[in-house]
Amino acid sequence: MFNNSIKDIKEKQAVFEAVFEELGRHFVNLLFAAFKVAGMYEANNNRYIDQSNKLRAIMQKIFDEESEFTVTAKGGYLFLSDVRLKADRDSEAAMTYFLERWPILGISGLSFSKNLDPRELDKFVFFMSGFEPGENRDENHNAIKERLNDLKIENVATVRYSQQEEDEMDEDRTRAIRVQARKTFFSALSLVQNTTAQARLNDSINIAKTKRVVQNLIDIIIEDESALLEMTALRNFDDYTYVHSVNVCVLSLILGYHIGLDRKRLSNLGVGALLHDIGKTKLPIDLVNKPDAFNDFDWELMRKHPVFGTKFLLKTRIVDETTARAASAVFEHHITFEGTGYPPLSSKRRPSLFARIVSITDTYNAMASDRVYHKKVTKPDEVITNMVNRAGTSFDPILLKVFINAIGIYPVGMVVALSSNQIGIVARNNADDLENPQVKVIGDENGLIPVEDVRVIDLSKEPGISVKKIIDGDEYKINNGNYLEIG
Repeated sequence: MFNNSIKDIKEKQAVFEAVFEELGRHFVNLLFAAFKVAGMYEANNNRYIDQSNKLRAIMQKIFDEESEFTVTAKGGYLFLSDVRLKADRDSEAAMTYFLERWPILGISGLSFSKNLDPRELDKFVFFMSGFEPGENRDENHNAIKERLNDLKIENVATVRYSQQEEDEMDEDRTRAIRVQARKTFFSALSLVQNTTAQARLNDSINIAKTKRVVQNLIDIIIEDESALLEMTALRNFDDYTYVHSVNVCVLSLILGYHIGLDRKRLSNLGVGALLHDIGKTKLPIDLVNKPDAFNDFDWELMRKHPVFGTKFLLKTRIVDETTARAASAVFEHHITFEGTGYPPLSSKRRPSLFARIVSITDTYNAMASDRVYHKKVTKPDEVITNMVNRAGTSFDPILLKVFINAIGIYPVGMVVALSSNQIGIVARNNADDLENPQVKVIGDENGLIPVEDVRVIDLSKEPGISVKKIIDGDEYKINNGNYLEIG
């Protein structure tokens, strides 16, 4: 009985939060729209009156649940009271506006009381829509408070912005995302292992499971792509084949995200990228894991894996858009930008967009990884130089440029020597300053320091420190996996 009552309470709470969150998204959209309309029309204009009525109606629904409510920004999210609002396509512009504008105003949000009347709300909307902030946040906040007092607006209040609180929230959010990224990465790895075993056993693939894992990867990339980039830098895995497939999927999704693909197309791309080598399950295992150089017969067999993989996908019970688009990436990912490569085509043609993306990420990860037949890992900068030299022939030059900008001059996970005689691992790139990434300092000129002493420095904010050179982590016996949970 007692357990059932707890379950009922939790279910009711979940329903309440879902409804409250939906109200919050509508409120944020309508408040944003009211500000915009107030900037163009007078208070007695029908366009503004209509917008104001909609805003009051949604506020009344919230007041039916709570006599007071706040809308605040914390850690890069908006909250209605304590319920986090999840952005969707309709609310993204509004949420971005408040998340960017409120810190400038020196506030983290607004508080509304049930006694708020229509005239008071209209005065507030017109004042806030026309407020021109200065450079000092504290002065902006004080000016807003004084003006609200002058206008006798008593039922709307500002919530003071706290940089320290925001920094702490950002740190907590970053840590949580990294934990989730790790779980999602290993979930994808497990899926590839199971899919490979299933494909070898009975020639079947579970596309639905693959799509779910890809959607989870997309969620992490939208939140913080560096968290997954960090995972692709790991090399201490027993089976290269499985990790390579996950890495290619992650890198392809990041490249797709940077060229503006929507979620649906990212999902289709991710499925193709994750399964791009599934055709190798039809090849002898000894060939796939062969440590020596391939002979002509080996290559003849290996070059059949795109065709085998395509047949796998097309044999699924339902051939839909996802399967068809993924199949094009699987079939063409070894065909070059100029139309050569394998499998041979009857006439030269440019591969599909998804195939051109996977071709870049597959080559990059293969060259930069520790494979059974590679005695030494090629440094990422050398890989990039090699690929740039083949832009326009092997690779789409525009996509390659976007990819390099996405992963950075110094990709996440790279071990670097700093001008301060310290050793570090690149933790994150600064989009507007690729030459000066954020680096986890793990050692000095005397050798490695204890893991617990690791700290992150942002080279874009340290004018006296820069990357001196890229170094071989293996030479220093650095396992970058030891530093994933730090910083």
